[in-house]
Amino acid sequence: MLDIRTSSAALFDQGRHARYRGDPETANPYPAGSEPHAKWLEGYRYPDGREAERDGETIGIKG
Repeated sequence: MLDIRTSSAALFDQGRHARYRGDPETANPYPAGSEPHAKWLEGYRYPDGREAERDGETIGIKG
């Protein structure tokens, strides 16, 4: 069960750290369909600075 003190930001950070370590998406420790699972996955899939910069260039945001 999720500790009530675990914030959405902490779950998001856990997902990002897992991706940076090279863990697969399936390493998400929270039950599928739960809010913690969704927040962890959101962090895992959030683009890092290089990807975000590349996406901005692709759609013409960068000057």
